[in-house]
Amino acid sequence: MPNADTHDAITYALIPFTYLGAEWYWGENHTMSVIATCAMVFSGLMFGPDLDLQSRPYRRWGPLRFIWKPYQVALPHRSALSHGPVLGTVLRIIYFALMFSLLAATVLYLRHTYLHGQETTWQEQFSLVQGDIFSFWEDTEKQYLYSGFTGLCLGALSHTAADITWSTIKRL
Repeated sequence: MPNADTHDAITYALIPFTYLGAEWYWGENHTMSVIATCAMVFSGLMFGPDLDLQSRPYRRWGPLRFIWKPYQVALPHRSALSHGPVLGTVLRIIYFALMFSLLAATVLYLRHTYLHGQETTWQEQFSLVQGDIFSFWEDTEKQYLYSGFTGLCLGALSHTAADITWSTIKRL
C-alpha cells in the first residue's frame, strides 16, 4: 500500500482535475464544483477508507477520533465495506451521522441538565438532533448533496485505486 504521504499527494494532485470535471459536468455551476472538490479533499485527507486503521486520517480527527474506534473494530482493513468507493462512503456517512447524533445528543443533554438546570431526557435531545439532520436532508437542494457525495466517492476511489495499483506493482 502507498504510505500516507503518497495518498495525501494524490489527493492534492486531483484537486484541479476534480474541479474541472465538476465544471464540465455541472456546466460551470461554480458552487457545485467547489462542493465536489472540497468533499474530495475532505475524503482524501480525513474521511477515506483508512479510517478502519490507526492511520493518519484517523489521527487527523484529533480529540474526536474516538468516534471511529467502533468502526475500526467492526470492519476488517481493505474490506469492500471500508474500501469500496461507493459502499464504503455510504457506510462512513451513515456511521458518522449516527455517531454525531449520539455525541450531540449527549452534549446537549448534559448542557441542558447540568448547566441550565432544565428538565430533559437524553431521548428528547436525540430526537431533536435526528430531526435537525432529517430537516437538513429535506431542506437542502439535492444537487448540492449529490455534488458532495460525488466528491466523497472520488476521494475514496483515489485511495482505493492507489492501493490496488500499488499492490499490483508489488506482485509483478
